[in-house]
Amino acid sequence: MNMNFTIHVHDSLDNLSAEWPTGSPAPVANLHYHVFQSRTFLEVWWSTFGQVGDIRACFVEVRDEANNPLIFIPLCITTRKGAKILGFIDADAADYNAPILFPRSPDWTYDTAVDLWEKITAALPDFDVIMLDKMPARIGGLVNPLDLLADGPNDVFCHGNNLQRPWEEIDKAQPYRKTLLKKMRGLERLAPTQYIIATDKSEQAIIVDQLLKQKQRRFEDTQVPGFDAEPEKYAFFHDGTEQFAKAGMLHLTALKVGDEIVATLWGLVQAKTYYAIMIGFEGDDWAKYSVGRIIYYRTLEWLHKNGFEYMDLGIGNEPWKLEHCDTTVPLSKMTSIISWKGRMFMRRLQMMEHLRSTGAWQKLRPLKWTVLRTLRQWRKKD
Repeated sequence: MNMNFTIHVHDSLDNLSAEWPTGSPAPVANLHYHVFQSRTFLEVWWSTFGQVGDIRACFVEVRDEANNPLIFIPLCITTRKGAKILGFIDADAADYNAPILFPRSPDWTYDTAVDLWEKITAALPDFDVIMLDKMPARIGGLVNPLDLLADGPNDVFCHGNNLQRPWEEIDKAQPYRKTLLKKMRGLERLAPTQYIIATDKSEQAIIVDQLLKQKQRRFEDTQVPGFDAEPEKYAFFHDGTEQFAKAGMLHLTALKVGDEIVATLWGLVQAKTYYAIMIGFEGDDWAKYSVGRIIYYRTLEWLHKNGFEYMDLGIGNEPWKLEHCDTTVPLSKMTSIISWKGRMFMRRLQMMEHLRSTGAWQKLRPLKWTVLRTLRQWRKKD
């Protein structure tokens, strides 16, 4: 089915129309989108992740014949290994990759979605392969047209908790609840324990600094690449905290025992949805108190008490998420090879994925990051 769309593609945030939603705890009514597609999120992303590598922004705005906005999509073309890859603005910073749907957006079917996508890709600069992932089937209850084009499920899904139930029901469903409450009482015996929501700039700076230190230690303990290997990720949280706070989107919390911050949780809010993005916690002597689980529990309780309807735990099938969620959001992906460069890139990618799945690679991988981290530390000393 052919529909009359007008496609505009912008290569800069400065050129976006005024209708592109800015991040806000109280977004415009009847707009359906995730926080990751808000202009505020995109601005922080572009100033950090967007400055690494060869990335060309493709902010797509689709309108009807009367110039009413229908659907906006933040895409980009990234050059890797000589191939140009069309994908979402993401770099693993977004949990959901999806369009923004406006009130006049039609009831999408497979045929209208195909027509839409063909017209969008025709308006874009040249690319060699399409790699769209982490796509939810619905956005705010509306059909996601890009999901209709998916060719398979995403490798991992998103998880969360429905907070519209009575607290007693939510509380009772928490795993190891009695043990956790016992550990909370144990902390109180050590020193006065506070659950802090950072509200001023200086407090936010202290807590986010501690969060990033805790997270880096965790990266090193688990022998995976951290902020030393990906400074853009560090900059996203460190520099972005102030911008998200100004927009009213930031929900930054800390668990403090005496004078020590033992756990931290960095999240974003949009309307009545909370997105948990990064958690940090101390190890060593604090590990026996499960301070990471405690700050999660205290945040869950606070969100319910303050009228939030959903706590999104984000993407990933980690055991603790599966244990603590009551909702799983399936995600899809779509891959399409356009040119011989795209075919070569995908073959190389598949070979690397196979190599990484081997036992030998799994044994050598932690050693690789330990060596690289040591070399970086030596260079800093020099």
